[in-house]
Amino acid sequence: MSKKLNDYRKDVKEVGKEIPFTLWTFFKWILGVMVVLAVLGFIAQSLGIISLNIEREKVQHSQQYTETKVTLLEKLHSDWFQLNSEITELKSGEGNEEIIDAKKAQQKSIVKRIKTEASRIPNSQIPDEIKTFILTH
Repeated sequence: MSKKLNDYRKDVKEVGKEIPFTLWTFFKWILGVMVVLAVLGFIAQSLGIISLNIEREKVQHSQQYTETKVTLLEKLHSDWFQLNSEITELKSGEGNEEIIDAKKAQQKSIVKRIKTEASRIPNSQIPDEIKTFILTH
């Protein structure tokens, strides 16, 4: 029985020596798998396969958010026409080419902004005159 006890103690010591190696091996594998999963998750989210921005999507489709965007679209649309009338007035005078160019640049910026803001709300919520404006510009 003493021989069995000695063999048992010897085996316990060997296992004790191997525990750090075993834990380190498992740690490396787990860490590697986690890194791979994180990279795959990031790629999937970037490609739009999965969406982790559920709350943001809810807000974007909320009534208040949509109404705010529609109001902004209408304001930008109005600003574009205001600039257009100012350009028409300036064309009647001479030496206003720089101002006219600056106002046309503002109009281009407004058109880009209108398109960007319109893309953030459902198409059915965009007013018809703004849809037409987007198609013509």
